[in-house]
Amino acid sequence: MKLSKQERIGALIIIVILILALGGWLLVKPRIETIGATKASLAAKQQEYDADVAKQSRKAPLREEIEKAYEKGEHLADMFFPELSAYEADMAFRAFLSQCTAKIVVEALEVGEPTTATLGTNFYVRPEVEYDLKTYATQGADIDEDYAAILLRQTNLAAALGDPQTIGASMVSFTVSAIDQDELVKFADEVNSYMLEENGTATRKAVGINGLVLTYPLVTSKYEKLVESLNAEAETEGKRALSAATGLPVEGDEENNTGASNPNGTGTNPGTPGGEEEKETAVMTDYLYSYSDTFTFYCIERMQDPTPQLDAQDGISA
Repeated sequence: MKLSKQERIGALIIIVILILALGGWLLVKPRIETIGATKASLAAKQQEYDADVAKQSRKAPLREEIEKAYEKGEHLADMFFPELSAYEADMAFRAFLSQCTAKIVVEALEVGEPTTATLGTNFYVRPEVEYDLKTYATQGADIDEDYAAILLRQTNLAAALGDPQTIGASMVSFTVSAIDQDELVKFADEVNSYMLEENGTATRKAVGINGLVLTYPLVTSKYEKLVESLNAEAETEGKRALSAATGLPVEGDEENNTGASNPNGTGTNPGTPGGEEEKETAVMTDYLYSYSDTFTFYCIERMQDPTPQLDAQDGISA
């Protein structure tokens, strides 16, 4: 079967179209996909490059921030002690005592092994009594602005100082005595303001005691004797009232029943020879004020200087 000239031309056109379609499908489409993948990879690499450039631009300011933080921490570390062994804590406490001007005598001393302690902030909070009648009575009352300002300042300070931290500690238990309670108060004041000479600079050190509790032996003894005398007086008066009400002698009432208790009727204490009253003598310990507590050395290891590591990261040789 012969094709006409027009049919042969049409067939050639169809063949050319098929060849072009197959060529586009087999050759052009993969190239287009490859170009798309290459563009996506280029965009990702561009993002990585931009991030690296931004990181590189922060390198110098970041190093400056690290060095400033180290300087700040280095000065704060001066206030603390390195970790102290029991022997070192004993020597540190004796060093404190050597410059303490309070007139005290150390009667007992016990040094513990290194441990930890929690270092935080404490603020005085005024106690408030709450009850319904007070609440009803103070409705709409003006707020104490001064006290509200104090509470706001305490809240801001607590937020700035952060949460309590666990750090190292070495503790020394002690008992000190003085002939004047003011000397014990002076001792506590010196703990609060302890300064130590280091490298030609006086630095306030992080030490502390739990509190100051004073006893007054003479005053306590006098009050105890007064209470005993009042009790004895009240008992005697009670016995007299009972004897007067019943008309009978009361056992132990020497004044109303002298024949039984003291046949001589002298009214003196039969247990004391010659009727002399027993005299009490004060001893030296009655004039001493003693105080026991725990002295804590707060310990933080000094930060390492970051300069060598930063230089190594920057490729700077020593």
